[in-house]
Amino acid sequence: MINIRDFKTYSISNLLIAISFIATSAAISMPELYNYWINSFFLNQGFYNIFIIQLFTGVFIHWWISHLLSNSLFIYFFWNIVENTLWIKKYLILLFSSIIITGISLILFTQWNTIWISWFAMTLLWFYTTIMFMNWNNDYKWWITAILIYVWIWFMPWISLVGHLSGVIIGIIFWLFYRK
Repeated sequence: MINIRDFKTYSISNLLIAISFIATSAAISMPELYNYWINSFFLNQGFYNIFIIQLFTGVFIHWWISHLLSNSLFIYFFWNIVENTLWIKKYLILLFSSIIITGISLILFTQWNTIWISWFAMTLLWFYTTIMFMNWNNDYKWWITAILIYVWIWFMPWISLVGHLSGVIIGIIFWLFYRK
């Protein structure tokens, strides 16, 4: 039985880090796994079941080790905070709805292979910053700094503007539902 004091050890966010390390390590040794990034190949071929799998595998595969490490640090320090705020059920709803909505947005509005765990970072950043701002918590200013860094990253040539922007929209929509 999991003790509530061990929540950090068994959190979904930490599990996402572990899965990302496993998936990226597997892709480095088996480059054909990079076919499971988000792209429309399987969808265009009519392989809808593989496309569903692709939606979820594209979240965890990273191209660079530095990208994996930076996302993992961000997940560890920030996502655990949001996970503790939302608790597991709402966090999972946010995660899965983000996977589906962002995946569909990427397929509709981009033509590139895309990896995208950082879109979920944008979702959580906007969601939690809004909560802190609405609750008059001055720590929201630190979160705005993180948002500004992420917005700056959007304009790098290898970053998916569509993926990050989808994350922002999902974060705002989720906050609208959450506040009710």
